[in-house]
Amino acid sequence: MKTIKTAITLAALVSTCWTAGAISITNGPINNPANGHSYYLLSPATWGNAETFAQTLGGHLVTINDAAENTWINQNFMVTHPTLNPFFGLTDDGHFGTWTWISGEPVTYLNWGPGEPNFSFEHFGNLFEQTSPYPGAWNNTSDALLYSIAEDVPEPSALSLGMLAIGLAIARRRRP
Repeated sequence: MKTIKTAITLAALVSTCWTAGAISITNGPINNPANGHSYYLLSPATWGNAETFAQTLGGHLVTINDAAENTWINQNFMVTHPTLNPFFGLTDDGHFGTWTWISGEPVTYLNWGPGEPNFSFEHFGNLFEQTSPYPGAWNNTSDALLYSIAEDVPEPSALSLGMLAIGLAIARRRRP
């Protein structure tokens, strides 16, 4: 099964590099011990192409769920690259004014900088660079060529899948 997934991921990666202008990982994976996720800094690309590449890694552009994760990202990516203003996975493209995570996770945390989001033609979230007056805060921007941060959510372990199967079997046996 892992061989099939690896082959599919490799094929998607080759396809993405061909269509997205050879996006690459410039840093990572860096593991966040608080949530067990791996993060990658991707080379400059449009938001959509960066998201497609992030999917080949098994994830999406990063979903920032809380202040602790926002701080962790800033410490591990932004401080070491102070002039970057990378994309992350928040967008209102196609649903103006309603910001959603590309991962489908609910929006429970926002960290917009003062006056953000602004401009109706800017549909993609990005982080203010460390050299700005608002380091760590969020900006909205148009679809330019920017670095991006991808997040790889680990696959469930064999043990957790086995426990799920047992739980479903027990629940099924109890039904009349």
